[in-house]
Amino acid sequence: MCEIGNRQKVAPGLAVPVRDEDERDEHEEERGLSSSVGNFSTLQQRFEESPAGKVVISGLVAVILVVGVVWNLPDSPISRKLQPLVAPVAAPAGLDQYWGMYGTPDTRLETIEVQVRMANGENRVWTMQPGGRGVGWWDRWLLLRRAVIHDASIRPQLARWVVREVTEPNEHAVGVTVLFRTENLPAPGATAGGGSPAMKVLYQEALAGPQ
Repeated sequence: MCEIGNRQKVAPGLAVPVRDEDERDEHEEERGLSSSVGNFSTLQQRFEESPAGKVVISGLVAVILVVGVVWNLPDSPISRKLQPLVAPVAAPAGLDQYWGMYGTPDTRLETIEVQVRMANGENRVWTMQPGGRGVGWWDRWLLLRRAVIHDASIRPQLARWVVREVTEPNEHAVGVTVLFRTENLPAPGATAGGGSPAMKVLYQEALAGPQ
């Protein structure tokens, strides 16, 4: 007679329970997985403690620190020369984050302005404003503004996106210009000072068809 339980079988004429094959395979898989994890941990520990591993880890930490420092240098000729050099590492690694916006107050007002010239002669102006569509939180707008100022490859993308935002499907834009406007702010507590506003053309494109 054969009795079947939840996890075991009793062979006819025997008093000793026989293990189910599925249960035995499951235990073997668990032991194999535990062994693999243990071997990986051992290899990782050996690498970290080896001279070569220490050199590699120290090098990675040094690269991360250098990229972070360079990317957050105040705007200057030096930072504008160094940032393109570290950009190939900073962008893929997610290190191209600018934290200066949480530091000292700005002494200069910087604005990105996009002018879209329509076929009927109308000039439509778009500027970055808190709560604007397309990017989300205001700190993302600040990061985008900094990227547009320092990275020429982003400017055409912004220009064409703005054209789509300010035109209807039945309208035709013939040109777009990205402007960088600056104005030095007076010192805290001063009633006068600062400087005259300045403007620089960052990007300009003649549009041949709907964007």
